[in-house]
Amino acid sequence: MSALSAADAARLDEACATIAATPARLRTLRVVMDGGDVTAKDVMEALDLTRSAVGYHLAALTEAGMIHERRATHPRGRGPIIYWSADREAIHDLRDSLNKHLT
Repeated sequence: MSALSAADAARLDEACATIAATPARLRTLRVVMDGGDVTAKDVMEALDLTRSAVGYHLAALTEAGMIHERRATHPRGRGPIIYWSADREAIHDLRDSLNKHLT
């Protein structure tokens, strides 16, 4: 196998760190991908996870750049609400980067 360029090595490191995920994290990502704009409550109900577990996974996925958060006013006017959506381009780039190194 040939040596990786610095940029390829950095992308591989980032991809490996991103997928060093638990099944719950991957299921969280799937719920966000399937749902468009989802709330923490949507994820909690879909996966039967606690609020803190969902928050932990959403924060990690946001930090990894796989999802984005959007803050809005709650539809019933009861304060703020956060919606998460998948960054499909980042997810596809991750998949492509891993595929490049696995084939």
